[in-house]
Parts: sequence; C-alpha cells; structure tokens
Amino acid sequence: MPEILNDTFRVRRLFTQVEHPWDEVLAVEGGRLRLRSGERLRVDQALAATAARVLGAPALTGNLEADALAFTRALCGPWAPQRAAHALLELAVSARASDIHLEPSLAEVLVRFRLVGDLRTVATLSAAQGARLTAALKAISGCLPYRRDVVQEGRVPRAGVTADVRASFVPTALGDRVALRLFGTLLDFAALGLSPAVQARFELALARPTGLLVVAGPSGAGKTTTLYAALAHLARRRAGAHLSLEDPVEQRLRVAGVPVDQVELCPERGLTAEAALVAALRQDVDVLCVAEIRTPAEARLALQAAHTGRLVLAGLHAGSVAEARARLLELGLEQRQLDDTLGCVLHQRLETVRCDDASPGCPRCHGLGRLRSLSAQLWTAPDAPGLREVA
Repeated sequence: MPEILNDTFRVRRLFTQVEHPWDEVLAVEGGRLRLRSGERLRVDQALAATAARVLGAPALTGNLEADALAFTRALCGPWAPQRAAHALLELAVSARASDIHLEPSLAEVLVRFRLVGDLRTVATLSAAQGARLTAALKAISGCLPYRRDVVQEGRVPRAGVTADVRASFVPTALGDRVALRLFGTLLDFAALGLSPAVQARFELALARPTGLLVVAGPSGAGKTTTLYAALAHLARRRAGAHLSLEDPVEQRLRVAGVPVDQVELCPERGLTAEAALVAALRQDVDVLCVAEIRTPAEARLALQAAHTGRLVLAGLHAGSVAEARARLLELGLEQRQLDDTLGCVLHQRLETVRCDDASPGCPRCHGLGRLRSLSAQLWTAPDAPGLREVA
C-alpha cells in the first residue's frame, strides 16, 4: 500500500477496481466514498485512507506565498490531477490574478500569475508535475490531453460563476505553454471604479434611444467588463430585445439573470463579426453590442445599426478619446455621419497606484505594494439633452 500512496496514477487504477472514476469521488465519510451522484460507496479501510489523503487539499489562507507553497507540496503527493487543476484555479482566484501561465523549460515548469498587470512566479514544478497538471487542465477545459502537437483552446466552467475560464495551449519544443484567462463576476456601475461625474454622464448617454456609444481603451483595460455593466444597466431599465456579438463570450449574461442574447463569433466557420452584424440588423433588436470593432465593414454596419433606430454599444482599441474618434474615421466612417450618430466615447485605462497597506502578507496587493485603479475620460455629443463634454 505505501507505494500506491505515492503514485497518483496507481491510485486511479486502484479505483477502477470499484468501477468508479477517481474524479467522481467528492469525500470520504466513515469508510464510505461519497460520489458526485450522491451515492455512498463502501470500500476497504486501506482504500478509504488513501482517498482521505488524496482529498486533503490544503486550505487557502489568503497569503499567496504560503498557499502556493502548500499547493506545490500537495502536488508531490497522491493528488488527483484534475483536483490539482481546480485547486490551481482557486489559488489564482484567491489571489485576484487575471491570468495563469504555465511555462515549460528543460527540467521544470514555472507557474506564473498576472497580478496588478505584472507576471509573478508563484510555483516551480518538476517537468513531470507540469506535464500532469497541463494534461489535467486540458481535460477540464474540454481539450484533448494526449494531443501535444496542435494548438488547442477551451473553457473551464466554474460553479456559481457566470464567467468561464478561457484556456489556451500552444505546443513548444519543451512542452505545452498554457495561458488561462480568468474573468470575475458581473459588475454594476458602482463597482467599476468610475468617478461619480463620469458615471452619471455615462448613464445619461445610455438613456439615449438611439446612437453609437463607444467604450475605448488599450488591451486589458476592462472594456468588456464596462460593456457588460452597461448591458445589465440597460436591461433593467429598457424593455426590448438586446443582442451582443462577442469573440469570445466572456460572461454568460443570462446565467447572471441579465436578459441579453450573446452570439459567439466563429470566423473559421463563417460566423464573422460582419456576418453577425448583417444578421443582427434583421433581428429586430433594440440594443446591440459589438464587443470590438476591428474592420471598416464592422464600423460601417455598427454605424448603420445606430443610424436606423437602435442603440449600439461598441468596444474599440484606442489610446484616448481623440484617438478613438480618429480611429473611427480611419475605418472609413464619414465625419458627417459620425457627428450625427456618435453619442459618447468613454475611454478608460487601468493605472497602477500605491497600496497604503502594503506588507509581505497584505491580502490586497500580496506584498507587491501596488494596486490597479480605473481611470476614465468621457466625451459626449454636445447636442445631447442633459449632456456636455467632459475634459
């Protein structure tokens, strides 16, 4: 039995003797295994002891260094791979990381979290541990664990959370490089971090019956989060048909109780943003969201939708309010049409600010001494009722 206790895959084979996959086991209760189905299966004492040890994942304390060390130590024992994969996600969520990276080298795999905009190494695994963890991450995200020669993308659904984890696996000469993007819960305006003046004027812009409202900013500035908050705000105050075109869908709005239909674009199958916009114009929608305008055709169709009686929200990569307006003109929109239809441009970016409570175990900044803060600037059409330009 001792050699079984030190080999996760032998533990899994042992469980095939009771005709139940190891990952179905949730807990050990008095010599019985409680399965996901609710069934309680009686097993011999040795197997129950093994299960209890494997299920003993370290509890999170909120101290990233201590939790990461406990996670690394647990991987050295008989921890089921898929449980390790879920534990990694919980560790990242606890740390408020936006991304997880697994980066292979010759003898080890680095686990890094993106915290306050920077990548920070939180664990160093052996090559074998990293390979097992990568295979488990592929399995829980709907990818093929045994394929190490192709790019794969998948999703990890999380119970009670409207946002899936987006997973990307890219084969390198030393193994798969893994990137996981974590999304938080749906936010309302009060939680976005907009200043009271900008928030009030943006809400007034959203009250327009028609027009094009643009949320601009650099990559990673939270534009999609703001668009979701705007859609939720509109759904509570404006009856009608609401449709959002996204690539990919980051949060499932109807699961969160927001009555917005979301279309996930799939260019390789012909469902491009342009094709989806053409279809959306025939769907009798009142509010249309385009998560990101990238091409002249998309800009033209979004403007057409706004010009024909719909309120259109759109995301746009730009470095400032002025650059966002210039970018729309570069995409082929006419100045006169833009002046008639553009209701507002909200430009936002995440800035780094000092953490006043910084310490080695600070739960807010994890000892980094820095936090991210939203900085936003709003331009509104001068002729809009109740609105004026904001510097």
